[in-house]
Amino acid sequence: MRSLIAVLAVATSATAFYLPAPAHVGRVQRRASVSRMGFFDDLKKGAAKLMAGDYDAEEVRSEIERNIARKPCIMYSSSTCPFCLKAMEVLDGLGTMYTVVDLDEEENGMAIKAELAGIIGRTSVPAVFVGGEFVGGCNDGGLGGVMTLQRDGKLEPLLMKSGAISASKRI
Repeated sequence: MRSLIAVLAVATSATAFYLPAPAHVGRVQRRASVSRMGFFDDLKKGAAKLMAGDYDAEEVRSEIERNIARKPCIMYSSSTCPFCLKAMEVLDGLGTMYTVVDLDEEENGMAIKAELAGIIGRTSVPAVFVGGEFVGGCNDGGLGGVMTLQRDGKLEPLLMKSGAISASKRI
């Protein structure tokens, strides 16, 4: 209940702060739009915490951080997300050894999602980490996302460096 009150308090106080500027004030209006996006991201993070219910935040965050540090490639996902499936296709196509954590199938999936949002700054999936670094989702975030990095020829070297794929698979 305290979490709900905190989210509502943030939403109420932030709404006044994020009112759009008049149209003739172009630069200020663009800043207000960016600020509103930050506001909605914070609101989504707060909602994720509410949906997770009671859990040990420190324990869940520590588990996430351990997995990110230890796994050469890990993807936090949802089994029904088309962007997650697309990212998996790219990783599978490269012969990547990676771990998938389906948040909708894990017992504490909502708690993981809530704490992951605190680490990466957003609640959307997929959230892919390679060599301990957040590379992004499918098309954005982190270093640009799995598909963007693949298109730019940067994903495979990252995966090789982390040990998620071997150079011998390149032949």
